[in-house]
Amino acid sequence: MIEWWNNLSGLAQFFWSVALLATLLQIFFFLGSLIGGGDFDHGTDTGGGGVDVHHDAGHGVKILSVRALVAFGVGFGWAGALALGNGWSTALATLAALAFGAVFIFVIYFIMRLLVAMGDPGGGLDYWNAVGREGHVYFTIPGARAGQGQVEVMLQGRLITADAVTEHPDPIPPRAPVTILSVEGESLLVVEPASVRDHLSSH
Repeated sequence: MIEWWNNLSGLAQFFWSVALLATLLQIFFFLGSLIGGGDFDHGTDTGGGGVDVHHDAGHGVKILSVRALVAFGVGFGWAGALALGNGWSTALATLAALAFGAVFIFVIYFIMRLLVAMGDPGGGLDYWNAVGREGHVYFTIPGARAGQGQVEVMLQGRLITADAVTEHPDPIPPRAPVTILSVEGESLLVVEPASVRDHLSSH
């Protein structure tokens, strides 16, 4: 084995190294998804708590995600190693490696988008359905729109965590009840302390 490795050119060793490392990472991701359902590229599911940090289907899937880059390494490394092993020139082997890497990265990208879409048959959450509902602050929301925090709210049958801002002058601390007033952009919630809405309604 060592003799075989030492007989390889520097470029061949590079291709084999990339291929083996990327393949090991791909196996790791696959086993991780089977055992724990983990995903480095899309959302977070805490499992036991039922909290789903969710964005619209496809928005969390990036073409330069970790999985896609690992897939590029698999195609790049194996194509380059096999091309050199079959007597191809350095230039042709490199072009083949880049071409197969690009194919792999786009295949994984579209597979991931398809899986996300299949797992979200409703076509994504409609955050406007949260307007008028009460939730609780997850991360502190700075006052007077000085920054974004996060809130937890029941939306379409599940507890989700979404980014939020407030026009209230004071920061709203974690676990404080809030009322969702409106939605900006695709998923940014505008909220106010629930006590403010309760006070206005009582008058």
